[in-house]
Amino acid sequence: MNAMNGVTQLAFPDVWHVMSPEIILILGGFLILVLDLFMSKESSRRLSPQLGILFLIAAFVLTIRNFGIVADNAAAGTGEMVNLSNMLYVLDDFGNVFKLLFTAGTAIVLLMSMDFFKHNLEVKVAEYTYIMLFATVGAMVMASALDLITLFVGLELLSISSYVLVAMRRNHAKSTEGAMKYLVIGSIASAMALYGMSFIYGVTGQTNLAMGAGTMLQLWDQFKPLLVLGFLLMLVGFGVKVALVPFHQWAPDTYEGAGNPVTSFLAVVSKAAGFALILRVFLWGFSREFGDIYIYLVILAAVTMVIGNVAALSQKNIKRLLAYSSVAQAGYLLIPLATLGKGSAIDNIWLSLGETVFYLVAYLFMTMGAFAVLSVVTRNGGNETLESFRGLWKRSPFLAVSMAVFMLSMAGMPLTAGFVGKFYIFLSTINTEMYWLGGLLFATSAIAFYYYFGVLKAIFFKDSAVESHDKIEVPTSIAVTIAIGLIGTIALGVFPDLLMKVLNGLHWFGQ
Repeated sequence: MNAMNGVTQLAFPDVWHVMSPEIILILGGFLILVLDLFMSKESSRRLSPQLGILFLIAAFVLTIRNFGIVADNAAAGTGEMVNLSNMLYVLDDFGNVFKLLFTAGTAIVLLMSMDFFKHNLEVKVAEYTYIMLFATVGAMVMASALDLITLFVGLELLSISSYVLVAMRRNHAKSTEGAMKYLVIGSIASAMALYGMSFIYGVTGQTNLAMGAGTMLQLWDQFKPLLVLGFLLMLVGFGVKVALVPFHQWAPDTYEGAGNPVTSFLAVVSKAAGFALILRVFLWGFSREFGDIYIYLVILAAVTMVIGNVAALSQKNIKRLLAYSSVAQAGYLLIPLATLGKGSAIDNIWLSLGETVFYLVAYLFMTMGAFAVLSVVTRNGGNETLESFRGLWKRSPFLAVSMAVFMLSMAGMPLTAGFVGKFYIFLSTINTEMYWLGGLLFATSAIAFYYYFGVLKAIFFKDSAVESHDKIEVPTSIAVTIAIGLIGTIALGVFPDLLMKVLNGLHWFGQ
C-alpha cells in the first residue's frame, strides 16, 4: 500500500491478504450467475447449490488461514492490526470467528435448500444461490469493517439480499407479505441507523471508528446529548436487524412467509451479523463511555427476553413460535454486552465476546436442526401448526428424538449446547453483580420451558392425525443437516471447553 497525497492506493495482493474469503464468495456468486446463462434449467437447478457450498467451504478454509495471519502478527508484537486503507477494513479474530459462523451457517442453509427446491419449482435456484452468497459477503463486511460507511454498505448488502430471498416463492402470498413488511421496516431501520451515524460524524468529523473513538472521548462531556442520540438511533436501526423488542414486529410475519431455509438463514446468519455489527460499533466507538449508555442495552435485553417468551406462549404456528423464540434469544445475546457497563475491563470484554460467540454457535446448531426437522414434518402434515407434530414419535422416531434434543437445548436443559450458552451468560450477570438481570434470564427461560414442552407433548403424547403406518421419509440433505445439528448441540453440551478454550485463546482485535 502506498499513500500518495492523502489517497491510499491498494494492490490486489494487499486486498487478497485481508479479504480473500469475501473475494472468493463474490467470484463464486458471479460465476454461478454467468453459468446460469449457459446451462440448461435442470443442470443449473442441480449444480448451483453444490457450487455455492463449494465456494462457502473455500471461504471457510481461507478464514481459518486468516487466524494464522493474525496470530503471526500478534506474535511479532508490532501492535498493528492487518488492515486496509488506514483501518477502513481490518483482519482480526473477531471478524474471523464470525466469518466462520456465516460461511458454515450459509452452507448448511444451502444443503437444507436442496430439498426445498424440489418442492418449490417456482424458485429460481441459481438466483437464490448467488444472492445467498452475496448476503454472506454483506455479513462478512459487517464483521470486519471499522468505518461506519463501509459497515452500512455491508448492512444494506445483507438486508437487500434478505428481502429478495424472503420473496423468492413468487406465487406464495405470505412470502410476498412477509417480504414487503421486512422491506418497509428494514428500510426505516436503515435510515435510523444512518441518521445516528450522521450525528457521530457531525461531532467527531470521522466515520472511522478507530480514529473517531479518541475524539469522541474528548468531546463526550461537551456533546453528550448529541452523541447519546446518535447511539440510540443506531441502536434502533441495529435492533430491528436482530429483532430486539420493540423493533421485532416484522419477525413473526417474515419468518412465517419465508421458505424454511430462508427463515433459518434470517434466524441464525442474519442475526449473528447484526450482533457482529453491534459489538464492532459499540465496543470500538463507545467502550470508554459505556458506563453512561449501558443502561439502554440492559433495558432492551430485559424487555426482549420477557416479551419474546410471553408472546411465544400463545402461538400455534410452529414458525411463529420459533420467531418469538428467536426474539427472546436476541435478548439473551445482548446480556454479555450490556453487562460491560459494570465490568468494562479488557478481560471482561474478551469474556463477553467469548460468551456471545459460544451462544451464537450453539444457536446455529439447534436452530438449523430444528428448521430442518420442521421443513419435513410440516410438509408431511400439510400445515405449519403444532398439529403437524402430533404423534411424530410413531411416524419417525429419528425426527422426533432430534426435535426433542433441539427443543430441550433451546429451553436450556443440561447436557445441551443451549444450557451451557445460557449458563455462561448467567455467570456474566453474576460476575458484574447484575443479579436482577440474571434472575430475569432464569425466569424467562422457565417461561420458555412451557412452549418448548408443548412441542414435545405433541410429538410424544398425542395421537397422530394421520395413520400410524404413514412413515415419514427423510431426504438425505435434510438428514445430514439434522445430524450436523445433533452432533453440534450434544458435543457443545457435553464438552463445552472444546470451543471455549479456542475462543479464550483468540486475538479478538488483533492483540
